[in-house]
Amino acid sequence: MFRKLFVIMLGIALLGGFTVAEASHVVLKLRVDTNGFATFDSGPAGPGGGFPFYVSGDICKEKTLGGPCTPIGVFHCWGWTTAAGPAVVSQEFDLWGKGKIQVQGVEDEGNRAVTGGTRKFKKVRGEATAFDFSVADEFIVKFNLINVIE
Repeated sequence: MFRKLFVIMLGIALLGGFTVAEASHVVLKLRVDTNGFATFDSGPAGPGGGFPFYVSGDICKEKTLGGPCTPIGVFHCWGWTTAAGPAVVSQEFDLWGKGKIQVQGVEDEGNRAVTGGTRKFKKVRGEATAFDFSVADEFIVKFNLINVIE
C-alpha cells in the first residue's frame, strides 16, 4: 500500500506536479578601497614561481570611485600569485551588522564563486565580478546572489 502511494507521489513529482518556489535574487554593488595595502611573502618563490599575498581595505558606503570613503565593512583578500598566470584568491567581504560573504576564484577570469557567508548571508550562493579599476587602489564589485535572508 505504502509502496504504491510512494510510486504515485514520485510520478506526480517527476511530471511537474510539485513546484519549488524560486529563490530570492539580490544584486549588490560595493566599492572597495584597499588604500594600496598589500603584503607579499619575501621568501623564496614557491612551486611555479609564485608568492602568497594579503590585501585588505574598507568597504565604502559610496557607490562611486574616488572621494572620501564612509566604511560599512572590511575587505580581506589572500591568495597565491603564479608565474604562469593570474592569482588564485579567497576573499571576504565583512559587512558590519549584516554578515560576511566569502568568494573564491581566479583573479583575472571574470566571475568568481560566492561560496557562502554568515548571518544574513549564511545560505547565500552566487557569483561576484570585480570591475571599474579606473581609480588606483579602488574597485567596484557586483554580486549576483540567491538565498539572502531578508
